[in-house]
Amino acid sequence: MLDQGWALLLAGIVAAVASIIVAIITSFRKENRRDHGLVMEALSRVSNTVDRVEGKVDSHLEWHIKEANNGRVARRAKAGSRKAS
Repeated sequence: MLDQGWALLLAGIVAAVASIIVAIITSFRKENRRDHGLVMEALSRVSNTVDRVEGKVDSHLEWHIKEANNGRVARRAKAGSRKAS
C-alpha cells in the first residue's frame, strides 16, 4: 500500500482541488446574484411601463364607452389634425 507520505500528499492534492472547485462555485453564485439583481431591475421597469400603458388603454376604452352611451360614434380627433372646411 501507500506509505504515510504519499497518503498525505494525495490528501493535500484532493483538498487543493476541492478548494479550487469551491472557489469557482462561489464566484458563479456571486455573479448569479448580480445578474439576478439586474434582471429584477429590468422587469420592474417593464412592469411600470406596462402599468402606464394599461392605464392609458383603460382610460381610452372608458372614453369610447361613455361616448357610445351618449348615442354618438366615439372618435377622438388626432392631435394636430383639422377637419376640412
